[in-house]
Amino acid sequence: MSTQFPAVADASARVPAAGGYCVVIPTYNNRQTLRRVVEASLQAAETVIVVDDGCTDGSVEDLPDLPIVLVRHARNRGKGRALRSGFAKAAELGYTHSVTLDSDGQHYPEEVSKLVVVSRRHTDAVVIGARVMTGEHVPKSSSFGRMFSNYWLKVATGIDVGDSQSGFRVYPLRHVNRVTTWYSRFTYECEVIIRMAWGGCGILNTPVQVYYPPKAERVTHFHPLWDNVRFSCLYLYMNFSHLLIPLPHKRLVRRAEPLWQGSVGASIKAAWRYMKRLADLPDGMGKGGPVKRARALMHHLVKEKNTPGELGLAVAVGAFWGCSPWIGFHWMLALYSATRVHLNRIACVAATNVSFGPLTAVIAFASIWLGKLILRQPFMVPRTTNWQVLSKFAYQSLGAWLLGSVIIGLAASFLFGLGTMYGVRYLRRRNRQKPPAQATGASAPQQGSPTGESQTGATEPAQPQASGT
Repeated sequence: MSTQFPAVADASARVPAAGGYCVVIPTYNNRQTLRRVVEASLQAAETVIVVDDGCTDGSVEDLPDLPIVLVRHARNRGKGRALRSGFAKAAELGYTHSVTLDSDGQHYPEEVSKLVVVSRRHTDAVVIGARVMTGEHVPKSSSFGRMFSNYWLKVATGIDVGDSQSGFRVYPLRHVNRVTTWYSRFTYECEVIIRMAWGGCGILNTPVQVYYPPKAERVTHFHPLWDNVRFSCLYLYMNFSHLLIPLPHKRLVRRAEPLWQGSVGASIKAAWRYMKRLADLPDGMGKGGPVKRARALMHHLVKEKNTPGELGLAVAVGAFWGCSPWIGFHWMLALYSATRVHLNRIACVAATNVSFGPLTAVIAFASIWLGKLILRQPFMVPRTTNWQVLSKFAYQSLGAWLLGSVIIGLAASFLFGLGTMYGVRYLRRRNRQKPPAQATGASAPQQGSPTGESQTGATEPAQPQASGT
């Protein structure tokens, strides 16, 4: 393999040990590239920790003359365990952050300083070097694997991670060493990101270059079958447990407003205020009839950053809960669902208004009728407005009501979700095609000028250095 790592041109770009940052390199049978990676890393950072994860090819025997810190495993224990050993050693030596990179020559160590610059601005965040996958010999399986992993990680955390499988990262040691993980191999890097995001740590991205050698020269220890099975099990478990088991996660970063306010009563009141803030609808969506609210919602969603599909899914979930028998609690159920699966809260809560006003009674009676029809039970509507009689009728028909509401709710979800998706897509396309407003009486500022505003409706480009939550 002919990977070459150019030296750092500016000596000031070398990360000093006094700054609290070191480099951790886990390795397993990468003798062809390990020495070059370590030498280039020593040019980029003052302290390099190499974790020998049970190498059997004599990899570390080529490093006796290099000023590194060596940690050795008697047998191969997996990349996750190797990283944890490196983090423990770094913390023992007094470092606050560790930069990790692979020993197969895929990453360019001279870009360590780029990640460190971002990390110093966000000390509690994990900084990921998002690989630019446009070079020669980039395998299609790597691009697909990254896309698959990014999607399920976003479902679990709500964070758009640019490259969830990149091994080029900066970890804050005081947080990563407190995380308990189940997996110890390649899946560790995805699991630890999920748990740190749940704990309140930011996840940032900055683009980095990547080198893939020709297929004949490539050395990898990733098993296409078993490691993909491990990834699938990881995401299945993490997403299932996060949605259905609302247990509190270990907090790594202190909340701006702690949940405990000194007493049970004050904490409940604070939690209630927090929920109301989350469910608070923008101006125009909480007033007027259902048609006016729907139009206000659509105009608001056009400006949201979510994709039309994500907004359609949020509206579908809200419409489903709006048709459920839990009258008065629709918004709470929608808010909980949107929060747990990281959907657009405003869209989800607003969509519960499908049962606005008198429509609530219509949907309730339609659900009871449909449920009794399926169960082949007689349907007798009370001819009275007495609340006691109506409540008794609803209680006795609860089973049929639940069954019918599920069917009607699914139908409403399908219709409103698709309508929202295609409606938002159409409005955004129309806004992009709309010509800029003509000036009247004075020359209008040019689009893109310091005093003008773009009329295309497109979002501003992200910062080139880093993006995250």
